[in-house]
Amino acid sequence: MNDLLKRPPAERDLPPARAARIRTHLLATARGSRPRVHRRRLLIVATAVLAVIGGVAVVAMVGRTDPTQVVAMGTTQSDPMLRNAVSACLKSMEPNQPGGAPQPKFVAVSASDVALAYRRGEVMGVLFLNPTGYMECSVTPDGAGVGGEAWPHRDWLPGPIQVLGGTSSEEDHGWVSITGRVSPRVNRLVLEHGNGETTTALIDNGAFGLVSRDDTVTANAELVSYDAAGHEIDRRSYFQGWQLPHCYTDPHGTIIYGEPGQQCLPADPWTPQD
Repeated sequence: MNDLLKRPPAERDLPPARAARIRTHLLATARGSRPRVHRRRLLIVATAVLAVIGGVAVVAMVGRTDPTQVVAMGTTQSDPMLRNAVSACLKSMEPNQPGGAPQPKFVAVSASDVALAYRRGEVMGVLFLNPTGYMECSVTPDGAGVGGEAWPHRDWLPGPIQVLGGTSSEEDHGWVSITGRVSPRVNRLVLEHGNGETTTALIDNGAFGLVSRDDTVTANAELVSYDAAGHEIDRRSYFQGWQLPHCYTDPHGTIIYGEPGQQCLPADPWTPQD
């Protein structure tokens, strides 16, 4: 690995979309075109770290072919494999683990904080939510990768949804998994694959998760939110970085998400039952 990847440039002063493009280029340069599972928005990683830019770590792992798909909201719906994944994630956050706690970005979580878990073949993921912050974890036979942070604005969302993490089998297409938070305005959340196919997310207690039905998700994929009347209330690209479509303000008019200069919208409240 060359010096650029050992000491990549900081991205904190770059626009989010530009930072995402740099991060994608570094990953593509480091690993070539070999099939892999791309982790998105991981902040700290226990294994297989390829590049760290401005505190954001990204993991690439060999893709699996088993098409079995499971999304379970909370712990009561989880199957044995997902319960094992929760244990593996919690283990990877313990002190003295490779890349493990204590770290400034780590949030202390437990099994009772599991908002959802998903599985596609041997690739599994868990989203932990609690009043302090969130942790997200991916598990494969090759190891576990974890990341998260304390809430900068726990009670508010950048619009109807906030994507906290996900995976894709290829850099900008393939099969995907997505996890995050959702506002009470959202009655249905759909991933439009970009080819006419769709996958609907499961929503429960302020969290959402989905695993695409197949590997047909394209670079034009969009997450679309609908209210209870069936009206579209939000649409945003999944693959084009993590740039928000707008800036979002709190009730006092202070921008809490996004970049100044965009068309700002009111942030959505987040009201889970803790």
